[in-house]
Amino acid sequence: MKINLEVCLSLTQLLFSIHLFPPLFYFCIFTQHSLQAAAVVHSLFCMCYKFNLQVENATVLLLLAEIHKKSGNAVLGLPYALASLSFCQSFNLDLLKASATLTLAELWLSLGSNHAKRASTLIQQALPMILGHGGLELRARAFIADSKCLLSDPSFSVSQNPEVVLDPLRQASDELQVLEYHELAAEAFYLMAIVFDKLGQVAEREEAAASFKKHMLALENPEDEEDQLINTR
Repeated sequence: MKINLEVCLSLTQLLFSIHLFPPLFYFCIFTQHSLQAAAVVHSLFCMCYKFNLQVENATVLLLLAEIHKKSGNAVLGLPYALASLSFCQSFNLDLLKASATLTLAELWLSLGSNHAKRASTLIQQALPMILGHGGLELRARAFIADSKCLLSDPSFSVSQNPEVVLDPLRQASDELQVLEYHELAAEAFYLMAIVFDKLGQVAEREEAAASFKKHMLALENPEDEEDQLINTR
């Protein structure tokens, strides 16, 4: 089937809009159909490349990296994140470059704590642009990734400086709850529970653990949340 330039642009815009609202996209695509999603997006990249759509190329490459990251194939995601970053640098796509840099850092982090310093360096490079111009989801992802880097660093002492980790995690959890992004909110509260456990703050740990459980249940049973919304109308 031949797809013309207008259709290609429409598909790219659709994918980009989906990328801005990841909870539904992740639930529908990444849970069971990551390989199919990657194949579709790869075909879209080929079309964008054919029509010389540079911004869309960078966006689609980043989406491919995200798909592999969410499916647990970080090694496969790295070249796509690097390629997206290269496009962004060539065409001065500053915010998209920051997003690609963050995704690259998250990919390195998912490969193990021995890559935490590399990931931290990338996050610090992207953080000014993300904090200045990024949306709530992008900011929250950066806060969580930065906290994970600190917690992976054997030289970092939680007991000596807990707020360095807790402050960004609190901010991330607040922003993610506004977005109703349960997957990342659960991760933020999980990390907070770990920190409170290290500090011996049992009440705070249990509160964070309860919030983690709440978001996990919402993630596993999205229909319950939809029913609640309907009943409140």
